[in-house]
Amino acid sequence: MNPSQTQILLSLLIAVLIIALSARRMMRPRRFKPVSLWVGPVLVLAGVGAFMATQPMPTAAHIAGLAAALVLGGALGWARAKLVRVEFDPATDMVMQRGTPFGLLLLVGLIVLRAGVRFVAVQHPELGIDITKATDIMLFFALGILCFYAGMLYLAVSRLRRTG
Repeated sequence: MNPSQTQILLSLLIAVLIIALSARRMMRPRRFKPVSLWVGPVLVLAGVGAFMATQPMPTAAHIAGLAAALVLGGALGWARAKLVRVEFDPATDMVMQRGTPFGLLLLVGLIVLRAGVRFVAVQHPELGIDITKATDIMLFFALGILCFYAGMLYLAVSRLRRTG
């Protein structure tokens, strides 16, 4: 096994281990602050903007790939938001959230998928996978996940507050 393969597998194992160790905490009900939903998307959007500003102008095919990654990420963000249980207690005016086992499996699956793509890129350089373009696509994918996740949870909490 060469060093780049070892790095990919080690980062995969560390990520899965961190998720496994925090799984119990993620499954417990905890206070939910809807205002904090927008921190992640804003930070990722700033990162995407800063990264894209340093790159040459993308081609039309690359822009189509970025749009497809954003849409696919949005679909996964929507699915991830559906896997979070949100409850509203009108007496205390407090929103509680907790994850589900399926949500954890989705996170682990995304990490494994990312490691698999990196592994293929290292093992098969003849495929011509451009790491910079792949990074762009993964950033737009992450932006789609975070934005749709935040948006769907915000709508769910708004709905709960109106009915509760």
